[in-house]
Amino acid sequence: MMWFAFTPVLLYLLVEGTRKRPREEQKKDCSSTLGLAAALAFMTLLPTVILLDQGRTPFTPHPLFFIGITLGIAGTWFRALAMRTLGRFFSRNIGIQSRHRMVDTGCYRYIRHPGYLGTLGTFLGFALSTASWLAVAGNLFCFLIAYTYRMRVEEKTLVVFFGSAYREYQARTWRLIPYLY
Repeated sequence: MMWFAFTPVLLYLLVEGTRKRPREEQKKDCSSTLGLAAALAFMTLLPTVILLDQGRTPFTPHPLFFIGITLGIAGTWFRALAMRTLGRFFSRNIGIQSRHRMVDTGCYRYIRHPGYLGTLGTFLGFALSTASWLAVAGNLFCFLIAYTYRMRVEEKTLVVFFGSAYREYQARTWRLIPYLY
């Protein structure tokens, strides 16, 4: 039953594998992509090590186990929704694609980075399922470092390309979490 905690991460990988290929794009930044890869590896590794350590004793599910799995699955669903909303404009790289247009519908109507919010839910849920506050704090810290930088770089690129239209979009939407950030 303990391995059920990996469900959100496995679903996340499945969703990532089904994404549409982006159109031809001009990549603007690779360092943030490498940073995200490192962050995702850490956010998977830390809870895994804790789960393996817990596996040395008989497994008794903590209520946080089920809450974490539910949050993780919801996060993966929200990321998939964001990817579907962007369609061909979704890319793991920061860049501008041919015939690029600004998407401000669906979940992008309120949040500029709903895919990242989904990722936060996935990996925070995975950490929470271990019932280890070390895993939760580690994943949250790692996410904030990597994704805050990524959002800054991405938004600078979009401001350069879309100009005042993107600035207006920034003014009427939340970056990641409504009413907080």
